[in-house]
Amino acid sequence: MNFTAIDFETAHANFPCEIGISVVENGKIVTTKSWLIKPACFPYMNPYNERVHGISSADVSKSKNFDELWTEIKPYFEDTILVAHNASFDMNVLRFILGYYDLALPKSEYFCSVQLSRKTWKNLKSHSLGSLCEFHKINFNHHRAGDDAYACALITLKAINEFNSNTLLSAIHDSGIKLKKLIPIH
Repeated sequence: MNFTAIDFETAHANFPCEIGISVVENGKIVTTKSWLIKPACFPYMNPYNERVHGISSADVSKSKNFDELWTEIKPYFEDTILVAHNASFDMNVLRFILGYYDLALPKSEYFCSVQLSRKTWKNLKSHSLGSLCEFHKINFNHHRAGDDAYACALITLKAINEFNSNTLLSAIHDSGIKLKKLIPIH
């Protein structure tokens, strides 16, 4: 039961200003980390995005650019299954920023914890990360990448448990959702 939950916060469009990861090994969260990123659009921060996550230009002014950070975080993305809450957003950010810096995509597959939660807790009115955390009594600092990745990992583990599955792949199969390959944007 190994996977890596990821989350991005963005400065503007697909330019990340923070990334969070939460690594699950043998069904347990073993590492949760986050890094502020000096976005390629620096010093511009979309005012709406800044209100949502609270990250300012001053907060990221001394941070590494994504291409500088990638060598440090790439091992968390290689040869693993990735999960994100609303994976289409996070995977688009990842594909975009790797393409922007002409960096190769990691060899990974991914799935969406929103889709998994919809199959698991069908009667909930909302499957947003905030609503699911409220339902499961998970306290977290919403819209900060490390906290969101950790919450995503916990929600995923709870969903897997609901399917009485011994493995991540059997839970994904039993839920009817599909693993997707991380492929370049065309």
